[in-house]
Amino acid sequence: MNLKVKSKKINDFTYELAISAKWEDIKADFNLAKKKVAKEIKLPGFRKGKVPENILMSQYINSVEMGFVQDFCEKYYIMALQKEELTPINQAQLKDIDFSYENDLSFKSEFEIEPSLKLPKFKKNMVTVEKINFISNQEEVDKTIENILNSQAKAEQIEKGSMNGDFLIVDKQELDESGLPIIGKKEKKYIAIGQDPIIEEKAESFISKNAGDKVKLTIDMGEGEKNYEFTIETIQRRVPPKLDDEFVKQMDPNCKSVDEWKKNVHESIDNEYKRKSDEMFHSSLIDQFVKLVNPVLPSSMLENYLNNIVNEVKQNQNNQNADEVQIREQYQQFAENNLRWFLLRKSIISDKELSVSPNEVEDFIKDALAKNESQKAEIERFYKKESNKNKLSDDLLDQKIIDMLKEHSKIKEKDQKTSELQGAQPNL
Repeated sequence: MNLKVKSKKINDFTYELAISAKWEDIKADFNLAKKKVAKEIKLPGFRKGKVPENILMSQYINSVEMGFVQDFCEKYYIMALQKEELTPINQAQLKDIDFSYENDLSFKSEFEIEPSLKLPKFKKNMVTVEKINFISNQEEVDKTIENILNSQAKAEQIEKGSMNGDFLIVDKQELDESGLPIIGKKEKKYIAIGQDPIIEEKAESFISKNAGDKVKLTIDMGEGEKNYEFTIETIQRRVPPKLDDEFVKQMDPNCKSVDEWKKNVHESIDNEYKRKSDEMFHSSLIDQFVKLVNPVLPSSMLENYLNNIVNEVKQNQNNQNADEVQIREQYQQFAENNLRWFLLRKSIISDKELSVSPNEVEDFIKDALAKNESQKAEIERFYKKESNKNKLSDDLLDQKIIDMLKEHSKIKEKDQKTSELQGAQPNL
């Protein structure tokens, strides 16, 4: 088909194609559209789809022309895209359609493409980025060890001297206003001292009690405030294990002593802070280069991204009536930053010809296995999944990009004591 196409660049991401075709080139497609319309027509005296052509073209010409435009303008538009080697990222708007039977066809299509970025010439100290080095302390190590011990605590039955944090099995008897038991209002209950609703002064009523003791209390147990008498049947306390060589061996068979295990815990804390430091640094590094290049965002790309976020938030909240405007406002900056980095990342990979070979992926996995022999089976099972290998390949490629950006950045390092940060203790 001799399709004529004129391409017009409206801005960095919007194109308009003026598409035209001679009648002789589209006649066959018009006849297909004519047959399609004819199949649906039923007239008195004729079987459905067997209306004579002269009647069809005199009475239904508008329907045939409309059907042709609807069915084949999209086809010609796709052919024009292939001819111009353009890939749209949104649904094109077809406009200025000019066609009638036995005449040429012309129309325009406007659409957006992913903009191509012109990267700046990379040189030293293009941006300045702060890198925070966290410095942990012994108090964090002690607190982490305490948490680990508490996580391994076992419940023991205590006869005397209940404490905050103990768990009680009680007979809960509701009382009337005169303090007498209400028949049929007695049940066993499992309560924890220091947990809602047994908190503050109400918790104090259960401290230093023994099995068999009774506690009278006015409290809301889920049915409004009422008078109750609690008879303590059993007291259970979670008792952490003793920190000794035997416990350490259970936690880490490769550890030979308590001191070695404490050292490993300290190293784990430091490694976690290093990971957080690297995350923060990489994020700042990316932000600085995104600001420097400032990629232009196609409106349809941003709109589609926000639509996906809205749908995901609604699904996660299990609330299809969530305020879409509020969600969009909340995630607007996040969406813009992510998309700008997506465009910049793609351009860097292309411009610098960065890639990750299968051998690099396999070498990373071999190294991980060598460093974590005790987790060999889990690592091998994890990377048997092709999706996990692909994710690893992407991560390695991202690291190459980060390394390249670091080479062209001025990095200012700053030490930060974790004791000066609120809620600084990492999750191990």
